[in-house]
Amino acid sequence: MYLALLASSTLWCLSIIAAPLLGLSGVYDFFSRICHQDPSRSWYLAGEPLAVCIRCASIYFAFTVSLWFGLKANVRWLRISLLLMLCEFVFARLILDAALLRSICGVLVGLSAAPFVRLAVEEIRDAV
Repeated sequence: MYLALLASSTLWCLSIIAAPLLGLSGVYDFFSRICHQDPSRSWYLAGEPLAVCIRCASIYFAFTVSLWFGLKANVRWLRISLLLMLCEFVFARLILDAALLRSICGVLVGLSAAPFVRLAVEEIRDAV
C-alpha cells in the first residue's frame, strides 16, 4: 500500500509538471476542480503556468518528498504548519500576498501531513 501511495503521489506531481511541458489541457481541467489556477499565483514552466497554484504545488511536491524520505509523523509540526498557513492566508488577504510565504507554508503542510496519510494507509492495509 505504501508503494502505491508513493507511486500515485509521484505521478500526481509529474502530471503537474507535464501539463505545461506537453500542453495537456485534460490535466489542467482535472486540477481546476481542486485549485483556482490563477496564473498570477502560479509558477511557470516553459512559459506556461503549472497545473496548480504555488500553494498547491508546494503542498503536493513537499508531500511527495516527505514520502520519499520517510519523514516521521509529528502532531506538533502538523499543527504549527496548519496554523502558519492560516495566518499566511489572512496576512495575504489583509496586508501582503507573497508567493514566497505561500510556498513556505505549503511546503511545511505537505512535509508534515504526508506521514499521517502514510500511517492511515498502513492502518487501512492492516485492517484488511
